[in-house]
Amino acid sequence: MTTETQIAPESATGLAGSSSGTLLARGSRWRLPIAYRAIASTALGVDLALILASATCAQAIYHRMPDELGGEYSHTIAAAIFVAILFVATMRVQKLYSPNRLMVWDDQARSVLGAWCGAFLILASGVFSWGVSRDLSRGDIILFGAIGIVALLGHRAAWRIALPRALESGALRGRTIVSLTCEEAVPPQFTDNLTRHGYHAVAHFHVPPDESSADEAIDNVISICRTSNIEEVVLFVDPERMSNVRWLARRLRVLPLPVTLVPFGTLAQLFQRSRADIGDTVGIELQRAALSPTEQAVKRAVDVVFSAVALIGLSPVLLAAAIAIRLDSSGPALFRQTRHGFNGRPFRIYKFRTMIVMENGEIVPQAQKSDKRVTRVGRWLRRYSIDELPQLVNVFIGDMSMVGPRPHASAHDRYFTSTIEKYAFRHHVKSGITGWAQVSGARGETDTLDKMRRRVELDLWYINNWSVWLDFSIMIRTVFVVFSGKDAH
Repeated sequence: MTTETQIAPESATGLAGSSSGTLLARGSRWRLPIAYRAIASTALGVDLALILASATCAQAIYHRMPDELGGEYSHTIAAAIFVAILFVATMRVQKLYSPNRLMVWDDQARSVLGAWCGAFLILASGVFSWGVSRDLSRGDIILFGAIGIVALLGHRAAWRIALPRALESGALRGRTIVSLTCEEAVPPQFTDNLTRHGYHAVAHFHVPPDESSADEAIDNVISICRTSNIEEVVLFVDPERMSNVRWLARRLRVLPLPVTLVPFGTLAQLFQRSRADIGDTVGIELQRAALSPTEQAVKRAVDVVFSAVALIGLSPVLLAAAIAIRLDSSGPALFRQTRHGFNGRPFRIYKFRTMIVMENGEIVPQAQKSDKRVTRVGRWLRRYSIDELPQLVNVFIGDMSMVGPRPHASAHDRYFTSTIEKYAFRHHVKSGITGWAQVSGARGETDTLDKMRRRVELDLWYINNWSVWLDFSIMIRTVFVVFSGKDAH
């Protein structure tokens, strides 16, 4: 039997009759007086205390502390309680008190600043609406806000420094476990994660494939759990080899302890997906929609407002461009071509005609530098992207968005879908007049597959990281890109 066992000193006596064991030196000169699972509630409680203490300090600094706790002081404390409830609720809803989130400084600093400023904005709105502004000292509130934000950020900095060290050294009292695996080896990052997230592994067993040896290994696990203060059994399994998981679970039923399955391997990502109960069965989300219904509604509202305002404000430019096109060459002012947008649905895109040809067939050559098909006026229109302005109509009627992956001709879509694996993901959102790729240096001709792959990577990053603020940022950056005239032809 090949049983790999690592035993903490306090558990060695429980293995007197087991197979070979190796002592695991896990000690610490100091210990935090809390358990890992109490970190979230402790951090929340410290936040509440810091906020109330900040209000008291502000009162003491700005005024002399009154003999009786009344008047302005009581009003300041009432405001502090209001702010504290809003702040703590916001942080808790976002799960920012969990130990793994407390160790991410950038995430914490950004969220603390946003939640703190938001709480004070709501306080200011409430004070104005309720007409109680005379009962509060502006100096107290401003000083309270300044002291509070420093205290809250200092609190996060303390967790960021102390928590990783406490977990690595064993100073933080974690959950005592025994781990098992049916595989020859478990990736080191999985066992390291146990320590980093508050688990104290006192023993590890390898369960052999043959049933007789496996029985002996499980007997040793049960023996440890009954003679030591074990709180949980963790089972590492590759989902591709789960044939004996039921047998292991059945053997471990004799223990009144939780048994946790930790999948690893190529199929482990399935367990990280969202799930939904479908009657008595479970559905696992293999792919999520790029934007939720609420996000789609917000993006659509922005599109309607911006496109309507732009169409009205730029109407003189649109009219002048149309007249110049008609005077420069024969043919219509507008060019219509079939493109594919959200969900691959075809639509007719509108552009100002800039060429002497209007190709819309199976083969559509891309525009190149010094392209002879481009008219004199068309070259000027293309330089400053004025030829794209009629697409504001597409945005207003819902075919396109202000920001999104640029739509390509149908012929190009078919070609790149077959040659670039993730190209089709671009159709998970509406096509845009401008996009993250266009403001990130991937504007213009895509005459090689590497250039198109780069554009696809940027488009997918945009889809995965979408926000209203990102859209606003891209629209602002587009103005500078357009006036630079770079890569426009």
